[in-house]
Amino acid sequence: MERLYKIAIYLLILLGVIHSGLTPIFYKSFNADALWFFGSGLSYIFMGLYNLATLKVNINSLSRIAVVLNFVGTIFTIAITYILREPQAYIAMFLVICILAFSILSINGLIKK
Repeated sequence: MERLYKIAIYLLILLGVIHSGLTPIFYKSFNADALWFFGSGLSYIFMGLYNLATLKVNINSLSRIAVVLNFVGTIFTIAITYILREPQAYIAMFLVICILAFSILSINGLIKK
């Protein structure tokens, strides 16, 4: 189970890197839309890194914060998916829902650290 959690985390980080890296391709000028696009990718990178950190250390308060972070990220991603309805949004939604579920299981002791 921990292996699936890590795979989902690494895939989310990779998605965030690709998303942020594609900003100059999709946006030829530096504007608010480009910043929002880039920031969305960064949010997935940071979300993944925070979850990875909670797997590395065994601090209960950090794990609880990760669940809150994952919940907010899930709501954000569901909203993006509802608006965009593009394949990458569905992939992101699947990953963040998996990470939210794994983080909840981790807090309940069902995933060994």
